Amino acid sequence: MKTTARSCLVLLSVVAFCVLLLGGDNAAKADTSDLWGAAGEKWTPESRLPDFSFAGYRRGEEPFHIPKAQISVAAFGAKGDGKTDSTAAFKNALAVAQGQVLVIPPGRYVLSDLLEIKRSNIVLRGAGPEKTTLLFVNPLEKLRPTTAKTDSGQPTTQWSWSGGLIAIGDCGNVAKGAAARVTADARRGARKLVLDRRTFHPGDEIILTVNDDEDQSLLKYLYRGQTGDISGLNKWKVRQVFRITEVAGQEVSLDRGLRFEVRAAWQPTVAKFAPAVTDVGVEGVAFEFPATPYAGHFKELGFNPVAINASAAHCWLRNIRVHNGDSGPYVNGFFCTIDGIRLTADPERRSKQGHTGHHGIQFGGSDCLCTNFQFDTLFIHDLTVQSALGCVFSKGKALDLNMDHHRWAPYENLFADIDAGEGRRLFSSSGGGNRGAHTAAGETFWNIRSRQTVAWPKSLGIDAINVVAAGVRGPAEHSPTGRWLDPINPAQLQPPDLHAAMQQKRLGGKATGKSKERK
Repeated sequence: MKTTARSCLVLLSVVAFCVLLLGGDNAAKADTSDLWGAAGEKWTPESRLPDFSFAGYRRGEEPFHIPKAQISVAAFGAKGDGKTDSTAAFKNALAVAQGQVLVIPPGRYVLSDLLEIKRSNIVLRGAGPEKTTLLFVNPLEKLRPTTAKTDSGQPTTQWSWSGGLIAIGDCGNVAKGAAARVTADARRGARKLVLDRRTFHPGDEIILTVNDDEDQSLLKYLYRGQTGDISGLNKWKVRQVFRITEVAGQEVSLDRGLRFEVRAAWQPTVAKFAPAVTDVGVEGVAFEFPATPYAGHFKELGFNPVAINASAAHCWLRNIRVHNGDSGPYVNGFFCTIDGIRLTADPERRSKQGHTGHHGIQFGGSDCLCTNFQFDTLFIHDLTVQSALGCVFSKGKALDLNMDHHRWAPYENLFADIDAGEGRRLFSSSGGGNRGAHTAAGETFWNIRSRQTVAWPKSLGIDAINVVAAGVRGPAEHSPTGRWLDPINPAQLQPPDLHAAMQQKRLGGKATGKSKERK
């Protein structure tokens, strides 16, 4: 009996230890935020939690448009031997590749100039980043020299913070034709606009533009009164793209709610949304640059892989690797997707501070998505939002992630379901001191996992943000207009990926997923 009793006590002790290790009853308990609930039942378009469901290629509604026709760069003389300059072959192939997949067979291709893609429906496809490598041997500053200064007056080059050796689109305008004036104010979350004339039809894509006034009341609104120094933000404007669902006289109904108020003082107008370049993809390749030691902040020469510029929309990068880059992709277009990017560097490239580059991935556009990303090296700024609107970073992991808010009024962006690694610099942010506080309102941090917790990120300069299970310690705060903090254990948070949950709620079974393609 004593043996049996002792055995039972040992068994109970083991069970108790396992329960404690797993978190007891809480291990299986799901926890939700009042911003969303379990399945969006607590959310409305007018709530302080923005709608992120439209982020990404074709609003998440369609698979990538992949042309049926294919040609190979090899047919134009490209050689993946790691020695022959294949720049002319790539340029000649791109000149005729519209409406085709430009296949890049396995190999290492030397490229000595940048590649520009200014037409739609072109896909550059390698055999995978382990098999197809693009070796760019010259930086942008050598190919297209520039003169620039930082906000503090330090001489530098514009390629330190922009540009790509594959450039998709340009900096042209996406608003085309005569604009219609919006004649009635509208609240944030509303889905109707009244115009000065009947000029659009159901199914049309339109872009709404609002412009700041002399009192900078638009910026004050975006920052919810916590602007910081905005003396360097002049003639500010923000834009949002919609699809018209119904027209009744001069009133148009929209497929989603307004991200911001519409006021007469901001001279709101609506025009046709007509991006110059769409449906360009780069996939299955590695970008490799020389393993020279990283020279440091603002000394980058522009070994940057890709820029999706402001005139582009519905473009994508997927299954790519960037090795020894000064920066990673710069994305300034609309509804673009980065899916499956890995950033790496040789040990000899690392600076004394441990960095190997400047900006890892930067969003400056609208409604863009970066998902399934991995940082195997440190950048000064790993993830950056600067002037970005409604963009999403999700399902990523890093060594010691930095979610950089680079001023210039980034508004209503999401970071979700991310393994941030050490967590020593989660909210460290930079940018010129007269370009406003680091972020405007609506920034949302959701399920950010790290090895250490931090205090509320006062350095961002604004309280009107949402922090849910994001490594920020402290008691819950649920201010209607100020701080929102849900200090939930990330392991218990449901849903873990807010972007995916929002898209599923909006589209249901019509959500495209990530593996489908449309030929």
